[in-house]
Amino acid sequence: MQLLLVVGLNVSGYAAKQGPSQVVLWLLAMVLFYLPLAAVVIKLSRAIPLEGGVYQWVKQGASPFAGYMAGWSLTIYGICFFGSYGSQLADGFAYAGGPAYSWMGTSRWFALLLMVLLCGLAFLLNVRGLHITKWLSTAGSLLTILVFLILLFLLIKAFITSKPATAAAFSLALPGFSVLTLNVFTKMALFALSGFDQCAIFTEECRKPGNDVARSVLIAAPLIALMYILVTSTMLTYIAPVNIDLAAPVSQVAQIGLGSTGIGRVLTMVAIGSFSFMLIATLIVVVGMIARLPMVAGWDGILPAWWSELHPRFRNPSKAIAAVAASLILMGALSLLGAHNQEAVQVLYAVGYGSYCLMYLLMFGAVVFGFRSASWRPGIAIRLAALAAFFVVLVCLGFEVVPVGEVASPLWFATKVTVTLCVANGLGAYLYWRGARRAQRLPVMQES
Repeated sequence: MQLLLVVGLNVSGYAAKQGPSQVVLWLLAMVLFYLPLAAVVIKLSRAIPLEGGVYQWVKQGASPFAGYMAGWSLTIYGICFFGSYGSQLADGFAYAGGPAYSWMGTSRWFALLLMVLLCGLAFLLNVRGLHITKWLSTAGSLLTILVFLILLFLLIKAFITSKPATAAAFSLALPGFSVLTLNVFTKMALFALSGFDQCAIFTEECRKPGNDVARSVLIAAPLIALMYILVTSTMLTYIAPVNIDLAAPVSQVAQIGLGSTGIGRVLTMVAIGSFSFMLIATLIVVVGMIARLPMVAGWDGILPAWWSELHPRFRNPSKAIAAVAASLILMGALSLLGAHNQEAVQVLYAVGYGSYCLMYLLMFGAVVFGFRSASWRPGIAIRLAALAAFFVVLVCLGFEVVPVGEVASPLWFATKVTVTLCVANGLGAYLYWRGARRAQRLPVMQES
């Protein structure tokens, strides 16, 4: 599940936009954000092994309101980020089908139809239970590795045939300092190297939560780091940075590298099909993950009790799962208003990662400045690691209103992102205020 939730190979497209200096930027992102995040998650998952993950960590380290807003921000991130999957899959299918199916990559209605079908499937499987979705998680993770191996084959083939761009892709050239470089760097750190905390949401559904979450981080971390550097290098070998399709860079490089005729087309369809299944599996797992956050808030009495109601037969929060699935469809539809798939993906990414930044600021801030009266207190090394990651996240938040790829209007892009972030967080704070007042009048539900 760590591989499935952390590795978003499409995010390598942002790194490839930077060109040959991508290797140095990846290494910096790993030192300043990736390793600190892994260390913090390992410590927190062992010290506070409770269902809800970051919701519970920030609640104990800072305050109930901060914990709630951390969970709310993670929920908004999930709905916005994964609301773009209809657009990503549509672009991927267009590359797999070839010129005759290019309409798929520009059709808003096709992208929305895919989103509706995916969310319906996600609802049905998550209501049945985590024992089913965990198999999808495993299959998706294995297909992630398969896609990586196919892209690695393309990189090795280019190296053997002495393709000129291969050497440049592995350059250790220092990046020139600019606003664009800083923007891409923060997106590489947050877009690609985050997510270790998400598995902890299922903590009390693990057999040994004190060990399993931390162990999964240690096993997955080195493989994830290697995958990102090599996949970005493959993209730079076959595609000029300016021509990279941010909505579907993996599908794009697979089609260019493997070809669209004969055996090449078959391999292209295998690569894109595997990658598409991985996206579908990720969305299904995430719908169940996000639904646990309002469920926990319902236990605390902050949200109405129906968010925590379990299905009478399958014992899963079916109403919360349905609400999350419906929200994903709505967000996917809104993102496509006045935008093609590439811009829609960028808008949803920006809003989602803006919310993700707020969640991480609360989590790292709690580690650096909080846990004053808690039974567990982080050591100096963990506080310093959290402080380094805190500053990376803070800079990234400021850049979420700046598009990396081409958009119709940068000002309209920034307006959509800013307004959506403000409205989403204002709504979250209002719901907490209402819930806190209601909780004062009603006994708080206790869940063991």
